[in-house]
Amino acid sequence: MIRELVLLSGVAYIIIALVQWVQNQTVQVEAVLFAGILVVLSLIHHAPDEERLKKIEMVGLWLAIALFVGYALLRAGGYL
Repeated sequence: MIRELVLLSGVAYIIIALVQWVQNQTVQVEAVLFAGILVVLSLIHHAPDEERLKKIEMVGLWLAIALFVGYALLRAGGYL
């Protein structure tokens, strides 16, 4: 049930990104990039092996933490 909801939510956001692309041509690259990322993230939950899915989720979690820390350091350093 959760896997289908994640996939459905990904499809909804992809549609929103594509509508934004049609309405505003200046966000074309961002919309396509965002849609591609959403496709990858939505399909991750269809991994056949639970152990592999857990590893992928942990990598994603630590990547998000690292990006947040990097942003905080850049912000604190005055670069952003």
